[in-house]
Amino acid sequence: MPKVSVIVPVYNVEKYLAACMDSILAQTLQDIEVICVDDGSTDLCPAILDAYAAQDNRVNVIHRQNTGYGAAMNAGIDAATGEYIGIVESDDCILPEMYETLYRHASAYDLDIVKSDAFYWLSVCDYMFRIHKTNLDNYYDRVLGEKDRKLFHGFYMNTWTGIYRRGFLEEFQIRHNETPGASFQDNGFWIQTISFCRNAMWLNQAFYLYRQDNPMASIKSRINIYAMSDEYDYLEKTLKEKSAAKESIDLCNYYRLLRHRGTFKRIADEYKREFCNKAIEDYERYSELLWNNEGLKKWFMDVMADPDGYCHRFIIGKEHLDEKLKNSDSIVIYGYGNFGQIVFRYLGSHGFYDRISCFVSSEKAAVPEIAGIPIRTLSEEAEICKKLIILSVSEKSDAYREISALLNKVGVTEWINAGDIIQYCYLV
Repeated sequence: MPKVSVIVPVYNVEKYLAACMDSILAQTLQDIEVICVDDGSTDLCPAILDAYAAQDNRVNVIHRQNTGYGAAMNAGIDAATGEYIGIVESDDCILPEMYETLYRHASAYDLDIVKSDAFYWLSVCDYMFRIHKTNLDNYYDRVLGEKDRKLFHGFYMNTWTGIYRRGFLEEFQIRHNETPGASFQDNGFWIQTISFCRNAMWLNQAFYLYRQDNPMASIKSRINIYAMSDEYDYLEKTLKEKSAAKESIDLCNYYRLLRHRGTFKRIADEYKREFCNKAIEDYERYSELLWNNEGLKKWFMDVMADPDGYCHRFIIGKEHLDEKLKNSDSIVIYGYGNFGQIVFRYLGSHGFYDRISCFVSSEKAAVPEIAGIPIRTLSEEAEICKKLIILSVSEKSDAYREISALLNKVGVTEWINAGDIIQYCYLV
């Protein structure tokens, strides 16, 4: 029995697949099996996978007709023989010590689940930014049991930074939804695992490189605009059939609402107004679950107050933002904190990395650059008036007013607020 079975669902990712496979086979934990499920790829992925299988007997390739992510994942899990199961998306990569570290803790503490942090990753410039929940620092590196379950969903939501005891998945019949052609089927798997596990641990380390420069296309099919809602319908039904605790069902429907704002941003403009009806319907049904999320509650209220007007304003605002970015030859990001990092990831993942001239800081920065982009003070950036500026601080902050005054002094009167990018753009 291998210590870890690594499931790799694959569909038309020939550009990224070799890097992904190399990172898995370079693991310091040698006792693994790698189950690659080719879900009917029409590019070179099948041949690439077969070549890896011919070179390394730990690689097992399953070729299937295209049936969707959930069915591919279930096929991989069914074929797994390892004590634990890990998941790596085929456009991502992992650091060499990932599975050795995870398995060591899983084995030492007899855990159902062990997870870790991840990095946002732009391979074009080798940018890595750790995703870490500082508010949960006291709960990392600890065995958490059923009494701690409310904490589980506070950690970064994903299925691929950890390993799962195979016997645990089998005992609770935890599967992916297999609706053909649907997306987002990792959502249900994630909520099921944290709802039924008896114990878990989150390590205060990061191993997983979550690629940001493979931008997701907008959802252009009318059928698929409801894929996320369909996933949560499936999940709610599954949790009830398995007699899950009420808190797990409430969590399911909280995330149902949480996903609506991102789906609205991603879907094609011609479907936005129709989708608002579904969002309003769900909000009226589950609104009490948003008692602690005033920002999301306000979004729903704005949509409900004037769906037609909201959609029109959103589409016009997004078009203006896109036009400014596309017409800019040089971009300056003013601020390199959290907002600045969000802006940088968005620009880097949408093909604007080469147009970023620099970050600008009001004071001398502690580091000279980020991912090859220099950090300068305003006095050092003499040509700032000729560049598109994205102001990456909160519009409600004192810093925003101070920086606005500084920019006005040097003749800059127009800029893009980072809040506009956050408002109009889908950010992973």
